[in-house]
Amino acid sequence: MKINWDIVLLIAALFSVIGTATIYVRTQRANDQAFPSIEAPELLTEPQSGEMIPVPAGEFQMGRPSEEKGWIDALPVHPVYLDHYLIGKYPVTNNEYAAILNWAFSRGYLQDKRGNAYTGGVVYAYGRAVAEIQDSNKRSQINFDDCDFVVCSRSGHGGQLFSMADHPVVCVSWYGAVCYCNWLSEEQKLDPCYDTETWERYETVRNGYRLPTEAEWERAAAWDGEKHWIYGMTSDSVDHAKANYGYANPWGFADEPCTTPVGWYDGVNPAQLRKPQKTTVDARSPIGAYDMSGNVGEWCHDWYNENYYVVSPGKNPSGPMLGDFKILRGGFWNGYAGQCRTALRRSYTPVNRKQHYVGFRLARTP
Repeated sequence: MKINWDIVLLIAALFSVIGTATIYVRTQRANDQAFPSIEAPELLTEPQSGEMIPVPAGEFQMGRPSEEKGWIDALPVHPVYLDHYLIGKYPVTNNEYAAILNWAFSRGYLQDKRGNAYTGGVVYAYGRAVAEIQDSNKRSQINFDDCDFVVCSRSGHGGQLFSMADHPVVCVSWYGAVCYCNWLSEEQKLDPCYDTETWERYETVRNGYRLPTEAEWERAAAWDGEKHWIYGMTSDSVDHAKANYGYANPWGFADEPCTTPVGWYDGVNPAQLRKPQKTTVDARSPIGAYDMSGNVGEWCHDWYNENYYVVSPGKNPSGPMLGDFKILRGGFWNGYAGQCRTALRRSYTPVNRKQHYVGFRLARTP
């Protein structure tokens, strides 16, 4: 009997995430549904930053456009001038965060809740809880094994075991995001931007990594020089080919979080692994950043005040001096479409580290 071999179609794209590559391969079998196979990204052995995008100095209109429905805390629309800065092309990944934890652990920076040397559980530094690991929160995608922070793998579509290395880090507090910025700055011999005794940003702003202000975040997500786009992929509409939101679960995970690799919505990868014939849209923001509407929400530098736009300075605003909540921007894999809007302002307590839909991206003043 003659064997009828499967027809193998190789439709691929190179999906670059900080020096690694994920290859999408579609295999078509006779009388069978196409399915993709995903190669695991290379794990980092030392800290490194992801790609940073330059944002030129200039003015933009900040706030909710008149045709957009939303909360009044995004009003009034007002002009804001920002100096030149850099912003991460992607959110920080599990791979990158695990690498900086290992770097900090080797230097004795990590502690437990009592201030003792770290041996496992919730990660503390400078007296603050910075991150959960899988032993303390099953929804974290990083664990601590044999004195090493490792990225977890999970079962998804077709029973494949997927590395979470290039998915955005979650279960990180605002303090944990700030620690990442300072530690990466120190490792790269830049000046750390935050005082970890007061948790205030140094002024004048230093040249190390930091969190974007909400003005910097919104400008990078929405402004093309003339128009303020409603969603962070240069669009006034959103759907599941453009962003990971609304429990779309593109990778078919059996449990949460249902994230996708950073930059997955690139116009080549499938919108759903179970339906690989429908591809994503190249969902870049006006300055070329990805995942600014969907996947995970992102910590920003600022304290939140619902009336801040009324009194905000017109140049380089950095938020109120004090507050109880920190700004969170961007959509979530488990949020609805309206939560993906670029003008939407959300706020969480900075100690909150349990949310499996909250991450962050970097900014820097060169």
